[in-house]
Amino acid sequence: MTELYSHSLIVGAGFSGVATAIKHIKEWNNPDFHIYDRDSAFGGTWKANTYPGCASDVPAIFYCLTSDPKIDWSHMYPFQNELFQYFQDVATKYGLPDKSTLNTEIVEMRWNEKTKEYTTTLRNVKTGNTHTHRSKVVFVGRGCLVAPNKLNLPGLETFKGPVMHTAQWDHKNSIVNKNVVVVGHGCSAVQVVSDIAPKCKTLTQFARSPQWIIPRIEKILHPGFMKFLSYIPGAVQLTRLVLFFLLEYSWTMFSGAWWSKLDNRIKSTLTSRWMRSKVPAKYHDVIVPKFSMGCKRTIFDPGYLKQLWLPTMELSFDPIVKVKEHSVVSRNGLEYQADVIIDATGFDIPKSISGLKVIGENGIELDQFWNGRVSAYETVQVPNFPNLFFIFGPNALTGHNSVTFAIDNSLVYVDKVARDLVSGKPNCTYVSVSEEAYDKWVDDVQEATSKTTFGSGGCASWYLGANKYNGTTYPWTQIRAWWHSHFPNQKDIIRH
Repeated sequence: MTELYSHSLIVGAGFSGVATAIKHIKEWNNPDFHIYDRDSAFGGTWKANTYPGCASDVPAIFYCLTSDPKIDWSHMYPFQNELFQYFQDVATKYGLPDKSTLNTEIVEMRWNEKTKEYTTTLRNVKTGNTHTHRSKVVFVGRGCLVAPNKLNLPGLETFKGPVMHTAQWDHKNSIVNKNVVVVGHGCSAVQVVSDIAPKCKTLTQFARSPQWIIPRIEKILHPGFMKFLSYIPGAVQLTRLVLFFLLEYSWTMFSGAWWSKLDNRIKSTLTSRWMRSKVPAKYHDVIVPKFSMGCKRTIFDPGYLKQLWLPTMELSFDPIVKVKEHSVVSRNGLEYQADVIIDATGFDIPKSISGLKVIGENGIELDQFWNGRVSAYETVQVPNFPNLFFIFGPNALTGHNSVTFAIDNSLVYVDKVARDLVSGKPNCTYVSVSEEAYDKWVDDVQEATSKTTFGSGGCASWYLGANKYNGTTYPWTQIRAWWHSHFPNQKDIIRH
């Protein structure tokens, strides 16, 4: 079996993986790394998700790498193809294709106590061929949108038409002039319905519950205005900073304090009125959620609500109980013709975050160590798994700000606690976190979550798992995350 070596091994070629590679080159002066990804190109979620209408729901000026800000986006909320091209351009700029192996998945990572290295077994997803790769450091940057949920409806196997998950869209299957059924009501469902509804013969969307939908701010950061700002020193950076604080203000929906509840009530009232004003009267009693704003991810309207005026479009909260060869049947006995079924039920977040076979010190396996309680100290480290760093890992998700900011925080944290290790200096071969610090972190996260809208907002969402355990979401402000990444508690860190 072929065996390779690099100082660092990076899992994932999306935002986290690319940002980590650039950090190695620009700040750690250590280009001895290698990237692996099971997909065929750089881009992560923007390579995997190609469904119609797929776009960023964060303004693009704040949804790009800090090392490579882009100002000439064609839209304030760019579509998938433009975001995907951004990745190709950045990867080419830093020569990352020469330091990567794509179409390759992780089989196992195993820590070697004697050599202070990980031996990673990998498999080519096309050929099945395997090889091993040794590294002193491992960065896990797989993200959380990896494992799609799968529809499990009685009779689905008898359906004669195509069934497509939004993350596995097959463009060979046309939806034009077809009877289309969409299952789901989250961000991807709203985006795909907004795009395809006018093209379908009929479109019936089945939703478990309503969603809070708010208007997008479309024209403040017009591309022409951003180009003008680029000629003013520091103006783009200042714009990004202002946008950060505008997004951060949304934290008031989540915090759970008395003033947060008051702010939430005001926003809910205004949003309810706006939503009802945008849809036909038949939806007025069902379109507004009964749970608090922020309990689920708030959706920026890409043109979805206006589609509900189409005579060929129907939104139903009557769940599907049976699938037939050419139709679906709801609980109330209504039958809807279906040529195509679109699964827009999102992702299995806990499975996406975990799901890697990693064997650490004393033969401990990561999933067994977690035992269903996935977490990482300051979203980055897990005890008994030295020299392994999660980038945008457990508890790094935010319901109100940009993923790229959280990624930056993770990399700054690694720089502060393990710079000598990641830059390849011989005086440091081992960096971990104490179990006491990790356990306290887990307890603090769960306690903080119980006080937020995530834990008390009255809904079931991917923010929380079974028994309302939070292994995904950061339950504090991103300002706090920034502070803790820049000024970590060094007493919690173990170094050799």
